[in-house]
This record gives sequence, C-alpha cells and structure tokens, in this order.
Amino acid sequence: MEPKAFSVGVRVEHLQDRIDTGLYGGLAGHPNLPRGEYQLSLRQGNQAVYTFCMCPGGVVVPAASEQETVVTNGMSEFARDGKNANSALVVSVDQRDFGSNLLDGMAFQRRLERLAFLAGGNSGKAPAQDAGSFLAEKPGLRIGRVEPSFVRGVEAGDFSQIFSSRITGWLREGLETFHRRLPGFGDGDTLLTGVETRTSSPVRICRGEGLESETLPGLYPCGEGAGYAGGITSAAVDGIRVAQAVMARFAPPKC
Repeated sequence: MEPKAFSVGVRVEHLQDRIDTGLYGGLAGHPNLPRGEYQLSLRQGNQAVYTFCMCPGGVVVPAASEQETVVTNGMSEFARDGKNANSALVVSVDQRDFGSNLLDGMAFQRRLERLAFLAGGNSGKAPAQDAGSFLAEKPGLRIGRVEPSFVRGVEAGDFSQIFSSRITGWLREGLETFHRRLPGFGDGDTLLTGVETRTSSPVRICRGEGLESETLPGLYPCGEGAGYAGGITSAAVDGIRVAQAVMARFAPPKC
C-alpha cells in the first residue's frame, strides 16, 4: 500500500430556495425546473477547495465508524423536497499535512474526528458555526434562517481549533469565492457542520497495469476502499474497468 492525498472540511448547509434563486434568478420556483444543484471548485497549483456530494433538499447525517468520534455526510431522499440543501466543502490535504508514513492519513482523520466529538460536548453532537462568524474568525453559532438538520444536534464550535490555519484559510477562501459565483453560498447564516473527513481513502492498495495487485496475484484492488475512487460514480467506473480486466484474463479461449 501507499499513502494518498484526500480532502477534509465541513458540511455547508443553505436554504434550498436560496440556492435555487442563486442559480435560476427570477425563474426560481418554476415547476419545470429541478431543485438547484451546484459543483464549485477553486484550485491554485496543487491545492484546492471544492464542493462535493451536493444534496438538494437534503439533510446532514452522522457517519462515524468509531466510538467517540463525529463524522458528517449528506443525503437527499428521492423527492429532494427538504427545506435545506447541503454539500461537503473540503480542502485537499497530503503528506505535508499528515506525514509520509503509510497510515499517517488515517491517524490524521481519526484525530480530526475525535476533536469534533470533543467540540460537540462529548455527546455525539456536531460542532457548527454560521458562516458570518467563521469568516470573521470568531467562535460561536448564530442560527438564522438556516436551521441545522443534523439529527444528533449541533453545538456552537470553532473550526480553527479543529483544523490547521491552512485548512481554515482555504475554507474561508472557498466560501467567499463561491459566494461570488453563486449568490447565497456564503450568506452570513449559512451553516458549517463538521467534520467531513471521508471524501476518499487515505491509503491506496497498489496495482499494476493489468489492475492486479503488485504483491498478491489474483487480487484486484478496486473502488473507494482500495484508493481508486472518490464517489459513487467513479467507484462504479473503476469497477467496470476491473471487471473488464478480469474477464480479459480469465475468459475461455475462442475456438
């Protein structure tokens, strides 16, 4: 295996109507238009901040896999008819942030998830800040028009006490830049709920050109867990590639 880059950040939550207006303008609410979706990114060199897994009319959900940790994710039901929209707002991280040893990325994830648990009052609540406070570099949470949807509840937090100054700086840059592209994205009462740490695997199981493990013949590392995808669609595409490689190798000879 080898360590790999991934991304960490928060869930950013808006009123769905505000996103619709930012995207559609005066046509927002027209019955022939779907709930508004967005995908935003800002890259400078090998660093980036971007939105991921946007959930129209959705909710922020807990996704921890260990005791005394908090991890956020998002989902929409089929109707996409919830009051809020949410997405991950994340910053790319690599060995400069977490070290060069094989499992340093996993340790980095675990530390952030543990800090989020502590910031939520050791109760399973998620730390949260309004965008106005976060951009002003002030701790606390002011709930305005956007009510948090996280089912375990939220606790006023300070993400500068969880993330490094580089990560918080890029999150602020993303909020401000994306607000200029999509009016409403960085409104003062936009909610940030954390932490989002499971964008992709922090390790990769190495494979060769035939997509087979370099050290264990017959093993075909595949998808997100093996470090070759960062979402449902990319995992599916990688699965197709691996299936084709397996079929090409083991198909019976043609007569």
